[in-house]
Amino acid sequence: MKAKIFRALDEVAKPGAVLATNTSTLDITELAAATRRPEDVVGLHFFSPANVMPLLEVVRTDSTAPAVIKTALDLAKSLRKTAVLARVCYGFVGNRMMEGYAREAERMTLEGATPRQVDGALEAWGMAMGILRGV
Repeated sequence: MKAKIFRALDEVAKPGAVLATNTSTLDITELAAATRRPEDVVGLHFFSPANVMPLLEVVRTDSTAPAVIKTALDLAKSLRKTAVLARVCYGFVGNRMMEGYAREAERMTLEGATPRQVDGALEAWGMAMGILRGV
């Protein structure tokens, strides 16, 4: 579906327009290949809730133009986000790191801790939001 949307954007967006996606599981290289301008495609992976979480992964493909990367980094700065430049890979940076937290949080709840206790420990440690919030 997202590739179809990128094909449609490619048809109507002016030349040089940045085509960005917020995703952590789709291959941005494949989305870029759905366009005639893969150099203009970049990932901007905001973390939920975006108004709280400071991290913004800027995900480049092998084709992403340096000017597009600079535009994405400048946008992150204007939004007061901490930008991390990453390449396309499973889960990018943040979700790969959080996978370990989630696994251990699940184990802790299976061993008797409540989700509130687990999240409280993570938040006291400095995370903006616990891994189990909303569970």
